[in-house]
Amino acid sequence: MAAPAPGGRFPERGLVWAIHAGLALLLLTPLVASPAAFHSFSVGKALYARSAIAIVFVLWAALALACPHWRPRPGAILAVLGATLAAGLVSAWLGVSPVRSLWSTYTRMDGLVNAAHWFALVVVLAAVVRTTGEWVRLLNLHLAVGLGVAALAVARLHAPDIGVFAWGVEPRYPRISGPTGNPLYLGAYLQGVALLAAGLLARSWAAAGGRSGCPAPALRLMRLFWAVTVAAALLGISATGSLGALCGLGAGAFTGAALTAWLGGSRRERRLGRLALCGLGAAVLALALAIAIRAVSPAGPVFGNVLVERATSAERIGAPLEKRLRSWRAGLQAVAERPLFGWGPENYFAAAGRYISKPDGRARVDDRAHNAALEAAAGGGLAGLAAYLALWGFTARILVRAARRAAGCDRMLIIFAGAALAGWFVQSQSAFHSPSSWLQYMLLLGFVARLEALRPERRRAGPARFGRPPGARLRGAARIALGVAAVTLAAGSLASNRAIHAGDAAIQRAEHAGPFPAEMARSIRAFEPLANVPRIIMFNNVAANWTVLAANDAAEAARLLRWMDREAAAALAAEPESWVLHHALARLYRAVAQTDAAYAARAQAHFDRSLALAPNLDPLEAPRPGESLR
Repeated sequence: MAAPAPGGRFPERGLVWAIHAGLALLLLTPLVASPAAFHSFSVGKALYARSAIAIVFVLWAALALACPHWRPRPGAILAVLGATLAAGLVSAWLGVSPVRSLWSTYTRMDGLVNAAHWFALVVVLAAVVRTTGEWVRLLNLHLAVGLGVAALAVARLHAPDIGVFAWGVEPRYPRISGPTGNPLYLGAYLQGVALLAAGLLARSWAAAGGRSGCPAPALRLMRLFWAVTVAAALLGISATGSLGALCGLGAGAFTGAALTAWLGGSRRERRLGRLALCGLGAAVLALALAIAIRAVSPAGPVFGNVLVERATSAERIGAPLEKRLRSWRAGLQAVAERPLFGWGPENYFAAAGRYISKPDGRARVDDRAHNAALEAAAGGGLAGLAAYLALWGFTARILVRAARRAAGCDRMLIIFAGAALAGWFVQSQSAFHSPSSWLQYMLLLGFVARLEALRPERRRAGPARFGRPPGARLRGAARIALGVAAVTLAAGSLASNRAIHAGDAAIQRAEHAGPFPAEMARSIRAFEPLANVPRIIMFNNVAANWTVLAANDAAEAARLLRWMDREAAAALAAEPESWVLHHALARLYRAVAQTDAAYAARAQAHFDRSLALAPNLDPLEAPRPGESLR
């Protein structure tokens, strides 16, 4: 993988180095948390990543407008990502809540705005990170952060009750979440780290038959770093107890071994690939045997590791699988109702709520499908699913073609990048994205987009550089306009990030410092697109305390009720088909009706509407902790 060196002029070279520095800082996302925010992990990581991407993007825009050869060459990866975003916008416009599709919730911090940031990152990566050396350096920085995350996870396994910075104690112990906030997120991130570290270690041996141009001491040190990273990541995965991460790791290892056996540059490499496949097959058989023994013998062996314990227990495998299957069945029925453009991104909970069922007639509804393909289909319909499948199809095709053309050491890098992507693909069929996994996934997609840019093409002789897209010879006024647009988008991103953090920080103060109503009002005003989160919290809180409040302070109760009426109208305008919202309003007005019969009809209307939106959920049941935060 080769490309011309950065230009000799200071502004150009300075911008390139500033972009690389920004990308390096972005890689710290998995370690970020915001203690001031109520959702310290999701909000802290997402806002940090978005801010870093916004700054990097505006730096790249200035570079690309001034120097056309820093623009990315058009290709299938960028085209499909752009088409996915466009299809998502159409689905959001036609869906049940465009606001939620754009901004998601504080709990998830996903949505189309988030996807646009990651798309911008892939564009920058494909344009600026050009040489093999640059990619290896960036991946090594990523692995250094991954090693830190794994080390923290292992440390917290042995000291779960010690709060660390904003991460607090481990609420799911013996399953460890570390600095990611969820064992599922940690497992998804570390399985990619393990595979990439293994790939760079294998690449070092593939270079000239085990020899490298690096000085021997430096090479030995790097090999030690990669080996330690693999070991630490595997220990971290074992501490998560995540079966999805285990499946992803196995799928990635199988992919790496199979591609090595098929495309290895020497007979020795292909033989090692076949031996690895045999070893993986033996591991699968051993796991199946352990499951069978424990299924027929309840008094069978008990393992000290949470992942091994869960992976060899038919009961522990079956319980989450049964829950997933019930959710997927409801999701497929929802897709059948809106097959073309779906319910809009981020609206899976509204879609699945119509059809979720359980033998006893009642069930809980997750706000995620825990299946990326089904999530794409439910949110974007057939258009969204087609874009999702096209992205993975083009990714696989580009990686195989690039591996066939590459030299020995570069081939191993490409193979294990494909292995990490395959691992994430499998793991994502039982999970969903977090900022940490978004980062790793888009980093690898940027690598694939760069590989695609190196494909042979017919063009004029000259120095190797990216092809110029249509309209590259922009006039001065047009370039200024595009520059202003880039700066405006970046400034808007930073401003929205600040407002989002202020809104979530107000929820944190309301829950832990107070005064509760005043801080919740600040949260609602801080960022209107996410205001339904504090609104629903307020509706449930007022409902739970209405009887006491009305009896002891009638004037304050009347003021709060007028406020709740105004907020209810605004909330329904944003999410008219949210069963969570109608549940909260049914509880609120049922409580108020005990002291004012005029509200009985309103309570009944929300009760009936909530049953229409989620027939198997009881609107008057007290909300679980996470339900009011959707």
